[in-house]
Amino acid sequence: METKEQILHLLLQKGFKFRFYEDQNLLFYTKEITEPVFVKWFAEEHCHLPDCDLTHVSISLEITNNLERAQYTFFNGIDKQYIFKDLLEFKEVLEKLPNLIELR
Repeated sequence: METKEQILHLLLQKGFKFRFYEDQNLLFYTKEITEPVFVKWFAEEHCHLPDCDLTHVSISLEITNNLERAQYTFFNGIDKQYIFKDLLEFKEVLEKLPNLIELR
């Protein structure tokens, strides 16, 4: 299975939703992450942030519907955005998210 197919399966497993940004006329697969344990891990692993209060912080993970551009953005207290270098880097993050759907 090629990388794009694997990513599509992971997006489904992890509970990503389809979202249309009207102002940009773009479609994204998107997921907001609010679980404090994951937000803390993500902040330490990917942002190298010093200890800070992450109580109300959430992360939005997104990828364009054509799977060309993936990014994350922190909200509610941390102003940080990152565009993934490539699909493999994004796939590695997806694999660490908990499954919401079990695929057969």
